[in-house]
Amino acid sequence: MGIREIQAKGILQKSRLPGIEYVINPYTGCVHGCVYCYAAFMKRFTDHPEPWGSFLDAKSNAPQLLERQLTRRRRPLTECVLLSSVTDPYQPPERTIGLTRKILEVLARHGVPVEILTKSDLVLRDADLLGCAPAATVGLSLGTTDDGWAQLLEPRAAPPSRRLAALAALRERGIRTYAFISPYIPGLSDIRRIVDALYGITDSFAVEAINTAAGSWNRTLEAIARRDPSVAETAKHCAADSAYWRDVAARAGSESERAGMRMTGFYRHKN
Repeated sequence: MGIREIQAKGILQKSRLPGIEYVINPYTGCVHGCVYCYAAFMKRFTDHPEPWGSFLDAKSNAPQLLERQLTRRRRPLTECVLLSSVTDPYQPPERTIGLTRKILEVLARHGVPVEILTKSDLVLRDADLLGCAPAATVGLSLGTTDDGWAQLLEPRAAPPSRRLAALAALRERGIRTYAFISPYIPGLSDIRRIVDALYGITDSFAVEAINTAAGSWNRTLEAIARRDPSVAETAKHCAADSAYWRDVAARAGSESERAGMRMTGFYRHKN
């Protein structure tokens, strides 16, 4: 696993995501090693020969760049900034590098609202800074509550049990939270079980169907089949069935009502 420091040319970027004006990606690459990762296309913008998931570039000058960008603005930035869109801001090396924390310190000084999306309970380390933000929201993503399945599909990410505990701890500190149920994999993900696990620790969730158009889909099926061929067969069959996904969306809506939670969206990539 290769980790190196690089000098970025810019760090605060306009976002193409709906409802998000700006995004910051402190890192290029990701070492969580998720077999289903959709962001592997980012490799073409690097000079890495290694496979996606085995390298990480830390944008070491990001805090200074961000300070400069925010200071030079004609008016204060009041729109929410997302960390992150094509990387995880709390990958294991962040524990020692501390790049995301330094960025949050800059955002806090300038009073910028922030949203974080991560697979890691390391976000709890920065609860003090999030508590100082004019508005802060933290989303934890998970596609299953089963730590064993997650270990297979997301080998270097925090297990779902720790992510759920992080949601509870953040809520106790008064920080707004949500769950991003992603990727939802037929035969493996269970919407009722996930919503039951989320009950009382967050008020909202969104669901994202597994992206079967990504080049990682076959690799994902192969990984699932090594543990349980029947689950892989279900995943392969149902993932291509629009009726199946309509049913999942309907059940997710019913579960949200049952639990008194908001479902903020159901997303499925076009094949």
